[in-house]
Amino acid sequence: MDLFLVLLFVLAALYAGAVTGLVTLRERGLRRAASIGAVTAAGVAASLFLMVLLAHVTVAATLVVVVAFTVAVAYLVLVRDLGRQRATQTAVGAAVLIGLSFVFVSYLAVLAFLGAAGVYLLLRLWLRTRPALLLMGGTLGGLLAASAVVFAVALSTM
Repeated sequence: MDLFLVLLFVLAALYAGAVTGLVTLRERGLRRAASIGAVTAAGVAASLFLMVLLAHVTVAATLVVVVAFTVAVAYLVLVRDLGRQRATQTAVGAAVLIGLSFVFVSYLAVLAFLGAAGVYLLLRLWLRTRPALLLMGGTLGGLLAASAVVFAVALSTM
């Protein structure tokens, strides 16, 4: 595995853990928020590295893990604000989008989704649900577009 990919995955896991810790800090206190953030970071890192491990076996299995990961994360992020049914529908829609994007930009689609989910969680501290969802969608679109550009540049320099 490329050292840059490892660094990118570690930074993404740290980002997910830090956002989760910050979001839960007010409700749970410093100690509990830190442990929840650490568990989140470890889970995200393990999921990302599992995706790479499975990619060496079959890309189809990796795609299944990407979709399952996206559904789980999107549901957990949104269920509190949207309720079960709407969170499930939105999570499935996000999984379809990230699954299709994964075909074109590989792991960058998953990282873009994690970035947008973190933006949503942080914005929900200050904004209502609808504006936070709109900004999450815009962030996801921008990050996926940037991922496509980065991937195209990487392929053109090979």
